[in-house]
Amino acid sequence: MVKNLLVSSIEGYSGKSGIIIALGMMLKEKGFKIGYFKPFGVNAAHINDKLVDEDAYSTAQVLKTGDDIEDICPIVLDMPYIEFLSSSDPVELKKTVLDSYKKISEGKDIVLIEGATDYKTGKAVGLCDASISSMLDSNVLMVVKYTNDFIFDRLLAAKEIFGEKLKMVIFNQLTGYKKTYVQSIASSLLAKNGMEMLGMLPRDPILGGLFVSEIKDALNGEFLVEPKEDIIIEQLLIGAMSSQSAMGYFRESRNAALVTGGDRSDLHIVALEVPSIKCLILTGNLEPSKIVLGMAEERGVPVILVKEDTLRTTERLAEIFGKARIKGDLKIRKMCELVESFVDVEKITQYLEL
Repeated sequence: MVKNLLVSSIEGYSGKSGIIIALGMMLKEKGFKIGYFKPFGVNAAHINDKLVDEDAYSTAQVLKTGDDIEDICPIVLDMPYIEFLSSSDPVELKKTVLDSYKKISEGKDIVLIEGATDYKTGKAVGLCDASISSMLDSNVLMVVKYTNDFIFDRLLAAKEIFGEKLKMVIFNQLTGYKKTYVQSIASSLLAKNGMEMLGMLPRDPILGGLFVSEIKDALNGEFLVEPKEDIIIEQLLIGAMSSQSAMGYFRESRNAALVTGGDRSDLHIVALEVPSIKCLILTGNLEPSKIVLGMAEERGVPVILVKEDTLRTTERLAEIFGKARIKGDLKIRKMCELVESFVDVEKITQYLEL
């Protein structure tokens, strides 16, 4: 009989997709036939003339389960949610979920189910994670992004909703001294409430970073100097200082992109002398001098030109950093390494009776 596991989260961008990818790949290596299912997607996009959920599409591309994307994510929000509420029939939505799940689970040993944005999303139409868990009789693994100490209260509130289905917890993006506190407090607190902590994943700059191509696309920019390879940018630097004070600031960076006006040739030249500066993002639709472009070409540093000013460009990048998808060999390998090192995958298989 096919087993399943619903991976849910307290809030959006907690790392569900990455953990599903790592678990899926590790279980495949153990010889299990894996399915991937995301009942309700809210990040609609048209890819290859199909309406898909971008996150589900990206995860499915990595796991390569061989299933149709329209079955992997059967319900995609392609209108304002209030319109979706007024036009949808919860009974029909449930039937759609069950029909697609039946197709996905055929011939599989385990189906990894990805929850919606957070565990509450979709409640009004019967598509929230608790409803899906009940519908598909799924045990729940809750991914908890450690944003602040009150996350424990929100986790216990989720437990009241899921009941005995919520058995497993993974804390994600822990840094510094928080690891010690969580280690000492979380295990006993969760055990008292019928849950088990199966891992604590540290924050990793590679996973939170963006590929240069993603930055260019997100900013609707254009390459003045093409990248020789699609490298990951881990850090953003804002070029608003004098060239004299910039060098020390730049040298403290790691795999960084400099965001500054296209007319700041003094800063461009200083940045191109620093090996840790991997990309120039030039704002205001102002092209730099030929000297700068020549240096960038020679050093293999991509240059992106964007129309908006530095403030708006920085705001846009701040919105998307930390929300990057797990794709590309480097990120996939890193995610698998972290899960293998910091998560008790064997205990997950025991819960699933695999």
